[in-house]
Amino acid sequence: MPRKPKSHTPKKTLGERLGHASGWLPAVAAFLILCLFAAAGAALFDVNSIPKTGQKANVTGLSAQGTAGLGRLLEARGHEVVVNRLEDGPLIDHAALEIITLDDDGGTLTYAYHFDEEDASSASEETSSASESDEENYGAVQIPDPKRSKHVLSAPLGKVVLIVAPKWNAGRDPRNRYWDRGPSLVAKSNVTESLGFLSPMHEVKAPEDDKEAALKMAASPPGTKTVRNGDMLVTFDDMAYVVNRDSRLVVTPAEPSGDTNSDAIANELNKLTPTSEPMKHLWAFTPALGDSAFKTPLTVGAITALQSITGPNLQPVLVGPNGEAVLSRLIVTGGRAQPKVPVYLLSDPDLLNNQILSDPQKVLSALTLIDTISPKATKPGRVIFNLTFNGLSLDHDLLHVLSRPPFIGVPLCLLIAGLGLMWAAFARFGPAREAPAGAPLGRGVKILADNAARLMAITLKEVKLGPAYADLVRDLVIKDKGYRAGISTESPDALADRIGRTHLTADTFTDLKTRAGKVMTVHQLIDITLKLHAWKTEIQRAHT
Repeated sequence: MPRKPKSHTPKKTLGERLGHASGWLPAVAAFLILCLFAAAGAALFDVNSIPKTGQKANVTGLSAQGTAGLGRLLEARGHEVVVNRLEDGPLIDHAALEIITLDDDGGTLTYAYHFDEEDASSASEETSSASESDEENYGAVQIPDPKRSKHVLSAPLGKVVLIVAPKWNAGRDPRNRYWDRGPSLVAKSNVTESLGFLSPMHEVKAPEDDKEAALKMAASPPGTKTVRNGDMLVTFDDMAYVVNRDSRLVVTPAEPSGDTNSDAIANELNKLTPTSEPMKHLWAFTPALGDSAFKTPLTVGAITALQSITGPNLQPVLVGPNGEAVLSRLIVTGGRAQPKVPVYLLSDPDLLNNQILSDPQKVLSALTLIDTISPKATKPGRVIFNLTFNGLSLDHDLLHVLSRPPFIGVPLCLLIAGLGLMWAAFARFGPAREAPAGAPLGRGVKILADNAARLMAITLKEVKLGPAYADLVRDLVIKDKGYRAGISTESPDALADRIGRTHLTADTFTDLKTRAGKVMTVHQLIDITLKLHAWKTEIQRAHT
């Protein structure tokens, strides 16, 4: 059985397949391009945006341990509140007050690295009998961050700096990320480690000889510590901060097991290791002896496990009934230069965190504390919350450079140029046109015709085309009137004259053709072609 021949149907173009929907393609393309520019602009100009950190003990935290409520209170009073994440500060003048809220995330600590090539190659062969001095001289040692110390002591962002010490472990519940986990106190050792940056730090180039460097490290002045960080020796004060909390020792009774002797032994062991239970009391703080910053006592209401911090470089400003230092002023010991601006340490963050929103007295006390330590001014000043101490800082890169003066003009010009090019493209090409019904001339045919015309113009033979154009117009008119070649006994010119006389044309074809053969210039050729076109138009109009 013979196979049926396959029908070859022409493939439809994309415009034919889409139909009327093809008219939406330019709009869709414009929308996508605008979204691209919008995304680039958002990434470029929002480099100092406030991060979404959830339950954190900083200005972004909404939990009880955060300070987002304080920021909103200050905004409601007319203060300009700025959240800074850039290491060199925001694009504004310095503020009246800079607030640094610390949490237990290691944002004020860094590591000093020193590895010797010989020790690194033979590390796998060493035994556990290595001395402690070798462990301190080589490897990674956690030290206060010199960059943080320099910021607080010599390059602050405010005329006054308030540092809030950590107290609570704030974070999400591991079982449900939408919940805040129960409050627990930060270990006292972590609090003292996070405050190590409050003393000056000195960096010098380390000797090339390791033994000489070890001698310099061992000869560190009393009360200081020197460690090696690469090719630098870092010296900082080894401050002995004392952290106290309002708590009591509680002996937890052992659960009865049925054995009298075992229960008695368990109870005796629990008496030897009592647990610390936080206490909640009403507190009122008075100005410290010899300090004139606060004129009247400050009543703050109930606080759980009041935290106080003392140290050789802390001068008390506000103290409790038993001398608990709640607010202290930072000083530099050893006859060295004092901080550039007044620096205060608030030992207990419960005086400023979101817990104050539950008690109007606490709100009033927090605002009074802020007003007292801030510079005196006729109107509320600018307040900067610095997040670079919370591990949320942004380093310098090309994006930040382009988003700040004087280079911000580069992305702006590129953005405007891109929008202009998009507008010019749509204005030039417009919507898609329908495909022509007939077979269009190929690109090669058009190029050949264009080349032939240019060749005639270069050889100055354009004037010789007059009779040929007259014959072309004559043939078009004869064909339009339905005459076919070879049927009429008349010559084509005579037939054209007869058609012209029938339609009462202004000129005869023979006369126009004769004049076309006598043209000498291009302008004369243009005139005669216009007359031939008018002769053809008169016949076509009379026919219609």
